[in-house]
Amino acid sequence: MLIPTGRSCEDPWVVAASLLPVTKNLKFLVAVRPGLHQPSLAARMAATFDRLSGGRLLINLVTGGDQTELEGDGVYLDHAQRYEQSAEFIRIWREILARSHDGASFDYEGQHLSVKGAKLLYPPVQKPYPPVYFGGSSAAAHELAAEQVDTYLTWGEPPAEVAKKVADVRERAAKHGRTVNFGIRLHVIVRETDDEAWKAAENLISQPAR
Repeated sequence: MLIPTGRSCEDPWVVAASLLPVTKNLKFLVAVRPGLHQPSLAARMAATFDRLSGGRLLINLVTGGDQTELEGDGVYLDHAQRYEQSAEFIRIWREILARSHDGASFDYEGQHLSVKGAKLLYPPVQKPYPPVYFGGSSAAAHELAAEQVDTYLTWGEPPAEVAKKVADVRERAAKHGRTVNFGIRLHVIVRETDDEAWKAAENLISQPAR
């Protein structure tokens, strides 16, 4: 279950945590946006949630977004800089969690993010870290997915366009000696009749973004 992030949403971590006592098998794909908190804090949050849930955490890395909303959250980087920051964020996040199983610390000096002696005392259940999901259509997004994420997500687009994305990410991943899983995100609108479903869909997309 994807729990999104943004000002039109409730906080994803709080929502996910509130559902732990009433679920047993449901996995939580929690959206995380670099720039809103530091990777070390995000790693501790992930490890804690993963332990409390018995290994049911998945992470959705979110890099894109509306510029006005991003600036409202204090993020002023442009498109290219956001992808640079996201690459550094998830690299640090992954290393802290992976090394926590052996009690090792991690140093990193990046253009946007740096840590010295970063260490996690209580590791996650999942090894080396909870799986990372990510989606994006730009070349920078494909490269980030190929180098660092576990599952690349695409929207429900024409099959030929999806095939191009999958082929590009797969080729880029191979250059890094990696393989990437693939998933597709679809919105399902259910009503009693087709006519009612189409009316609901048209009403949904007619609403201005908040």
